[in-house]
Amino acid sequence: MKNGQIFARKSTARGRLDLEYLDETSGRKVSLRERADMEQQIGKKLKGFTDYASKETLGQVHAGGFLHDHIRVNRDGTCTAPMRLSNAERKRRITESWQLHLGKFPSQAKRPVIAHRLIFSMSREQHDALVSVGLNPDQVLHSTMKKVMRKFAEAFHPGDSIGYADGLHHDTDNLHVHVALCPRTAKGSYVGCSTSRFNQSKHKRQMDRIRSWFEQENQRWEKILRSPQEIEQAISHRMDSDKIAFAPRLAAAHLNALRHAQTAEAIRLQNSYQSICNLETAIAAKRRLLTVQRNANYVSRLLGRRKPKFTRAAEKLAAAVDRRSLREMQNLLFKIKRDYRAAHKRYTQIHGFHSYGNRSTITHSHRQQGVKL
Repeated sequence: MKNGQIFARKSTARGRLDLEYLDETSGRKVSLRERADMEQQIGKKLKGFTDYASKETLGQVHAGGFLHDHIRVNRDGTCTAPMRLSNAERKRRITESWQLHLGKFPSQAKRPVIAHRLIFSMSREQHDALVSVGLNPDQVLHSTMKKVMRKFAEAFHPGDSIGYADGLHHDTDNLHVHVALCPRTAKGSYVGCSTSRFNQSKHKRQMDRIRSWFEQENQRWEKILRSPQEIEQAISHRMDSDKIAFAPRLAAAHLNALRHAQTAEAIRLQNSYQSICNLETAIAAKRRLLTVQRNANYVSRLLGRRKPKFTRAAEKLAAAVDRRSLREMQNLLFKIKRDYRAAHKRYTQIHGFHSYGNRSTITHSHRQQGVKL
């Protein structure tokens, strides 16, 4: 689909594993952009990028499939959620786990496959359509990629698990995600990425299936974006509803202007923005708590320490309550973001937000100078 998400291309890496190309902020990627005479400021070409992008996506490399579980385990047997690791540490652990895993299943080839490199891209048309309704293109593309990789595992390696690493990139005209796919499953089966122009070919044509799955996702998003009601229904039921909906950021100058304005609209906008910040902090804290609990249970099972039945039942009930509480907080955040976005749009149209902010700051500055005189 021209105006949607596409499977751009696939290549094969041999010799050695190098994950630096997954990180758009790495020295290697920066030097490549400089050599190609491209914009050095990441995200400059994508409309609305500064509103929705965050440190959770910019330059970050993530692990998926069985690699996600591997990099959680520390040397002392404890566990750390991958998101709590630094980007450099995540890349180090992924590389180490990848090499150790391939070492378990040695290849007889002179130059064995180290990784399959896949690129999934989003058109500018779909990117701008998502931004215009307050949806995060990063989250949409990343969740689509994970959904496609899950289908890939289910279709070609049922009862097994694949491993991969990925990184979102904003440094070209199109938002895209690089994926490095491990050529061995968790159980050691070879992971093929073939295609064929002939219907009678013996190849499994994995790449053709990937393209068809992206086409299905494009049709689904085309339907969702048709009306506000479709968007509301689709997003409110997602587990990442608080992440996929974004709220325009208020810079220090904007907040300053709102404080000086002291109108009812300005006060409501400030309060809504502060509510979003507070709720995002609370959700992050709740997620950390649930992660700590899961890690503690994982370590307990790993060490063979079985808790009493009553304790297990109580913990299971408490976890269910916490998950429901988290879900309610996510739904509330989604609604606040939706209302805030509408209020922000109205305020911008009426007052001309940036110019209004500048006028307020200048007026305040002149008043201060008058007082000093």
